[in-house]
Amino acid sequence: MLKWLCILVFCCSKLWAGEVITLGAEDDWAPYSYLKPGEKKISGFAPRIITAAFQTQGIDVQFRAVPFTRCLKETLSGELVGCFDIEKNEENQSQYFFHRTPLFSEGLSIFALSSSQPRTVQVADLAGHTVAITNGYTYPPLIMNNAKIKKDASPSDEVQFKKLLAGRAEFALVNTTPAKLLMQKTPAFKNRIVEVGLVNKALFYIGFSKSHPDGARLALIFEQGLHVIHSNGQYAQLEQEFKASLQ
Repeated sequence: MLKWLCILVFCCSKLWAGEVITLGAEDDWAPYSYLKPGEKKISGFAPRIITAAFQTQGIDVQFRAVPFTRCLKETLSGELVGCFDIEKNEENQSQYFFHRTPLFSEGLSIFALSSSQPRTVQVADLAGHTVAITNGYTYPPLIMNNAKIKKDASPSDEVQFKKLLAGRAEFALVNTTPAKLLMQKTPAFKNRIVEVGLVNKALFYIGFSKSHPDGARLALIFEQGLHVIHSNGQYAQLEQEFKASLQ
C-alpha cells in the first residue's frame, strides 16, 4: 500500500510544479541552519539539502527563520507546514509526519572544563551532576527521563558553555559540530572547555505538521526528493562542500 501511495504522490507532484511552500527554519544552529549577522536569508547545510530535494519535485521552498521553540510550536499548531532540524525519537514521532530518510546525522557530545581533569564520561556518569542543556532542543529520553541528572536549561548552546566557565554547570550537552564552531569563534571556550564523551549519534529531520492540510502530502513528496538527490549524487556533492567549509 505504501509503495503505491508513494508512486501516486510522485506522479501527482508533477501537477504541483511551480508550487511554493514555506518551512520554519531554526535560526541559531550553525552550521546546519542559522542566520548570519546582518542577513535575513537562512544559511546552512539543511536548507541547501531541503531546497535541492524539493526542486526535483517541482516545488520551491521559502524559509521563515525563527527560534527553534517557536518553530516547533507553530508547526504543531499548523501555522507552519513543517520545521527543521528535529531529532526524531519515541516521544515526538507521533507529533509530526516524518520522512523516512534523514536530512543528516550529528553527534551529541558531553563537555566539561579542562581544569576538572575529566575522564571519559558516559550518560550514567551524569547522575547527581548539574548538566546544562538548551531550552526547547530535543534530547534523548535517557537524558530527559533521568531524574538524577540535574538539568539546567539555557537559552542557547553558547550560554551552556558560559555556565561551564562560570561554574554554574559541571557538564554541557552540545552537538559536536556546532560545539566545534563555537570554540573556533570564542578562544575562551577552546582553551578551557573539552569534549569528554558522546551521548549518541542522532538523525535529524523535517517534522511536517499533522495540523496542516499539506503536512502528510509534503512529507511523502520530500522523501521522494531526497531519494532523487541521493541517487543522482547531488546529496554527496552538497555534503562534500559542507564538510570542506568546516575546515
